[in-house]
Amino acid sequence: MPRGFLKTENLTRDTLLRIASLGLMTIVASTSPYFLHTIVRAYFKDSPAKARMRARKLRELERRKLIEFKELDNGTVRILLSHKGENLIRQYNIDSMRVKKPDTWDKFWRVLIYDIPVTKKKAAEAFREKLKRLGLFPLQRSVWIYPYECIAEIEFIASVFEIDLNKHILYFRTREIAKEREIRRFFNL
Repeated sequence: MPRGFLKTENLTRDTLLRIASLGLMTIVASTSPYFLHTIVRAYFKDSPAKARMRARKLRELERRKLIEFKELDNGTVRILLSHKGENLIRQYNIDSMRVKKPDTWDKFWRVLIYDIPVTKKKAAEAFREKLKRLGLFPLQRSVWIYPYECIAEIEFIASVFEIDLNKHILYFRTREIAKEREIRRFFNL
């Protein structure tokens, strides 16, 4: 891996996440060659050295078609995430996602069963890996158990990997489950 790769990727991630969290960014258009520096000063509040790096990063993100600069009729420029940029944001969000655990368990098991077509093999593998990272218990290859509510997280993962939730995933709650003793030990319940 190249030496500056990690810092560059972190700056890409930080810049895109900041643009996403700020929503639409609008600034008065300028023909100045320092236009991007004006944007960075107004929205990112970086040190001068980091501002130069971020301005270059904005230009690179535009070249990679992750963001767009759209000039409006009133002379302002709006910075928007492109569809490709939004997908990358979703990928960043999925990497840091965690299921929130309540203080007490409601004694219901959440069961997730999926059957993803062979044509989406890579999506199925990524989906399975993410379920494992979230801490779900694999009862079988495509049957997973969790003691807490996690449908929102499952919906998000399915959308990231473009898996149709209604066609390929079944999610339900039950009080009784096979191998309950083993599963309770897994979750320290």
